[in-house]
Amino acid sequence: MTRQPTLLDRLGASVRASYETDRRDKPHCFTGSPDGLGTEFLFVENVARMLGCGVDFVRRIPRGELPASKIGARLIYRRADVVALINLRRDQGRGAKRVPARKPLVSAQGSTLQLIAPYVEGAFDPVSYVRKTRERRKAGQ
Repeated sequence: MTRQPTLLDRLGASVRASYETDRRDKPHCFTGSPDGLGTEFLFVENVARMLGCGVDFVRRIPRGELPASKIGARLIYRRADVVALINLRRDQGRGAKRVPARKPLVSAQGSTLQLIAPYVEGAFDPVSYVRKTRERRKAGQ
């Protein structure tokens, strides 16, 4: 005599099927499981979560800085390599970056260019400056 599946049996089967679907579709969520990759290896989603960035950024990191193994269609990273990348890119706090002084503007003839508007203390009003320049030109003609 076969036993009729009860509601509890059907619910358990549904949960197991959902679990297997999640393991297939989202393997990065199961890396800590004993039958998964374990804690030593990470998928690209796990690395992105560790670094606080997007998956595309992780994929653009050169393989010289972050080695990876390709298993099927997936890239797998070692946790030690991710930690080494973090230490490699660590800011040592050596102070502000030096910015070279600006070169003077030079015209095509080789003479140094001057600013059109002279520096005036206080706020600069471009409308009044244009009016004064026009008045000077008219007076000079």
